[in-house]
Amino acid sequence: MRKLFPVLLMSGLLFSLSSFAPVRSGAPVIMKHARVYTFPITGTTDGTPGAGQPAGTIAYTVNGSGTTPTSITFSTLSGTSLGTYGFTQSSPNNYLATGMKTQTSISGTYFHISGACGSAGYCMEFIGAL
Repeated sequence: MRKLFPVLLMSGLLFSLSSFAPVRSGAPVIMKHARVYTFPITGTTDGTPGAGQPAGTIAYTVNGSGTTPTSITFSTLSGTSLGTYGFTQSSPNNYLATGMKTQTSISGTYFHISGACGSAGYCMEFIGAL
């Protein structure tokens, strides 16, 4: 009886493990790829196109190279330039442009590089926009 228990235990383990199949060699592998944005990036946001002007929609264009933004240009929807402002890296994957408040009512613009921003991989944040 003492020898029967280990034999039954081993045969039970062998039977239960025999149903597992090895991983196929062609199993899909998740590959990480560097994100590359196509500059220029364009869009619109709320702002004031110059001192004494009514609030409204203004256009922006972000220029850069690879995944690094270099500058942002604001303009009215009719095409009048409101200035170009350079980005500086404020922390890893975060870039800040400032100095546009007089022309746009925007104190600063953050360009965030993050997978949490959706499929584009970047987010734009306008600080102090109307």
